[in-house]
Amino acid sequence: MAEEKKNGGWFSTFLRFGCLIAALVGSLDLVAAPRVWTLNNVQFSDGAIATGYFSYDDASQIVTNWDVRVSQGPLFPGLTYVLGNSAASYTPGWLYFGSSDAPPGLYRLLNLWPALPLDGSNPTVSLDLAKSYEDYEELIVRGSRGIISGSLVLTALTLPVARVQVDEFYNQALRHYFITADAVEKQDLDTGAHPGWARTGESFNAYTTGSNAGDSINPVCRYYGNPLRGIDSHFYSADAAECLAVHFKYPSDWQLESDNVFQTNLPDTVTGACPSGTVPVYRLWNQRRDSNHRYTTRAAIKEQMLAIGYFAEGYGPDGVAMCAVN
Repeated sequence: MAEEKKNGGWFSTFLRFGCLIAALVGSLDLVAAPRVWTLNNVQFSDGAIATGYFSYDDASQIVTNWDVRVSQGPLFPGLTYVLGNSAASYTPGWLYFGSSDAPPGLYRLLNLWPALPLDGSNPTVSLDLAKSYEDYEELIVRGSRGIISGSLVLTALTLPVARVQVDEFYNQALRHYFITADAVEKQDLDTGAHPGWARTGESFNAYTTGSNAGDSINPVCRYYGNPLRGIDSHFYSADAAECLAVHFKYPSDWQLESDNVFQTNLPDTVTGACPSGTVPVYRLWNQRRDSNHRYTTRAAIKEQMLAIGYFAEGYGPDGVAMCAVN
């Protein structure tokens, strides 16, 4: 999938609010500190749902943190709006989350219209369903789905930060590598529920789905290659633009399994440099019709794979796809 690489964002620059929250209030009193609001029973007209939370400081009128996940619909792939891939803003009556990392000609925008001010005087605020919706635009084609129910609930919530180990497996018969952070999947592979897979002993650390660990954290999407197209493999990316590009460019070849299997930092898309406290994850492609990738933090393994014909994908001269927790 070397052709899926991009050299930076296309979308006009958003002002990103990356303020770290030092303390959260555990009461519903009117205080000059960010409050955490949880999306409650938010449903779309196409059957999809929206879940998650955001924090809003009504004193400065800034949305300071967010993790809002929308599920897949007939036209919309799933997406988790976080600080690393989107911008957010609130003015009285209008709250929006806009995906700022999308392929050229495509954007995502989630519009929520609270019926009352988010000043803490009302612990539950209904959404104005006549105005709330999510839309996207792909070149000249535009899609929209309305919100048919939902509210925002003031919540005494500490923004979660949790790590998870991503383990690697190998299937000798297929000559395929596979990674997972899911405990059930690991058990199934260890016990032979899916025959032929064995641990390689390689792993790296990431953040769990829903963790909120900083402004460069991004959800990692996972696609499954259609066996009828000769693939039968998985593909991962921490880049929201690449995730969307795969969905729209290869709808018959790659099926979206999840927009968020775990979360990592995204490297600088020009230099490939990872943030402090993280290590590079290299992505190597086998360049075969069955299109399998290997993900590793070890430069020596990267060189071994290149020597047997794999191709380095990712950003910067070293080909860094994502950044694992050190």
